Amino acid sequence: MQVQEQVSLAELTTLQVGGPARRLVRAQTPEEVVETVAAADAAGEPLLLIAGGSNLLIGDAGFDGTVLHVATRGISSREVGGQVHVQAGAGEPWDTVVAFCVRHGLAGIECLSGIPGSTGATPIQNVGAYGQEVADTIASVRAYDRATGEGVELGPEQCGFGYRSSAFKGSSRYVVLAVEFALERSSRARAVRYAELARALSAELGELPALADAREAVLALRRAKGMVIDPEDPDSVSAGSFFLNPVLAGDAFAALRERALARLGDGVKVPAWTEDDGRVK
Repeated sequence: MQVQEQVSLAELTTLQVGGPARRLVRAQTPEEVVETVAAADAAGEPLLLIAGGSNLLIGDAGFDGTVLHVATRGISSREVGGQVHVQAGAGEPWDTVVAFCVRHGLAGIECLSGIPGSTGATPIQNVGAYGQEVADTIASVRAYDRATGEGVELGPEQCGFGYRSSAFKGSSRYVVLAVEFALERSSRARAVRYAELARALSAELGELPALADAREAVLALRRAKGMVIDPEDPDSVSAGSFFLNPVLAGDAFAALRERALARLGDGVKVPAWTEDDGRVK
């Protein structure tokens, strides 16, 4: 565990800005993460967790407390009832996990390629893109419960996943230590559900493209939008995609569509996806 004082936080964020941390702790094991969090909580000290540093903007004044840099790494896999479970440390870069799975012929997260940030952040936001989200494959989340001071393992039903949301979001109770994903052994990607991706693959919606082709197509789409972190591309310095599509009740969407047709003409198409509960995104 490495401890430093008055360290610039700019190098730890994708926006590459941010003042100093009064105290910076780099934790490379789950035990070091728990030790640092518990000590800060016991002392009543302000605590900020950083891993991949995306979706984060730090002011020039920095942070007057302990900044915990979660640098826990490691990817492992095991067979579980016909599936392959892949576990990754919270500090493992997310795209490294996706690349590992594609390389080993494991389908389920290939459309989440190129997303900045760490693996431990993915269940918090229920990260998703191009028709996939991590809630589709998360088998469990290992975390430290700051309320009880104990380690816990949470199943999907306890994570409260929703559209870019979870039980973790907006709460500081849990510190994610590792995430386990249940994936399918296959050389083919999951069915294409996103029209833009289907066009990039010259495929129809519902087709099962090659796993590597799906990953490369997603990376190309994201790269064209400046959304793949690249030291050689100044346009890629961003906080990632953090917007949400509005979700409306069925009747509210129908009224919206009527207004659009009245204003823009019968040829207008309002992009929409129906959720399981009948609401429309």
